[in-house]
Amino acid sequence: MKLAAIDIGSNSIKLAVIEAAASDSFAVLMREKEVVRLGHETLANGRLSPEAIERAVNCIQRFRTTAEARQADTIVAVATASVREARNSAQFIRQVEKRTGVRVEILSGVEEARLIGLAASHGCAPRGVTNMNIDIGGGSTEISLFRDGAPLSLFSVKLGAVRLTDRFLRNDPPKPKEIANLKAEVSAAFQRPARELHVQQPGDGDSGHADAPERRLASHRRQRVRRNDHLQHERPDEHRDRLAARRVELRVDRHGRDDHR
Repeated sequence: MKLAAIDIGSNSIKLAVIEAAASDSFAVLMREKEVVRLGHETLANGRLSPEAIERAVNCIQRFRTTAEARQADTIVAVATASVREARNSAQFIRQVEKRTGVRVEILSGVEEARLIGLAASHGCAPRGVTNMNIDIGGGSTEISLFRDGAPLSLFSVKLGAVRLTDRFLRNDPPKPKEIANLKAEVSAAFQRPARELHVQQPGDGDSGHADAPERRLASHRRQRVRRNDHLQHERPDEHRDRLAARRVELRVDRHGRDDHR
């Protein structure tokens, strides 16, 4: 059986076509992504603009054509933060179905976190290991704690690259005050997840230490450097500050990012 999945995000729309090899395994036949920026301005004013809807509909129609060319048996489409929060989300769903024949399901934030965590747990975590997954999207960030394929904690916070950029970053490069306000917003939004996740794992060797993630990351970096003496590395906060001081075109040129991201 071949399945096509369309993920309608706040920054991009993604397509994946897979073929099920067994009940618990599959092969990815192709992936495609298009930057549509559905969340641009939508997350601030609460409405999907006619232009954003048109871009999304055109993209979904192209993805349906691609999926059919790959002989997909089923097409599943889901939408996340931008459509979830838009007051005219019902209009968007009607337009998509009328013009493309694709029916879109809107995921709740918690369900989005569950599905992301389930995929990460299935593909990355061995049994008996608790894994935390943080997925930073355009409009929201999903946090999940899983063990043996079962969710222990699920969170969705209204933080995302498109949302935060539109709200806080008015200058290029950003001014220190803009960065400070953005950091304060992020810190406030993570208070509840951080508090509850701390309580979840009192026996974890690193829990109870605010610098535990950084220490684990530093240990990982040291291991990588020992394997490759030419690998350049730096602390995450140093990397962040260096990028923040550059104009967008310099960040894109230096790191090969899509200039819409």
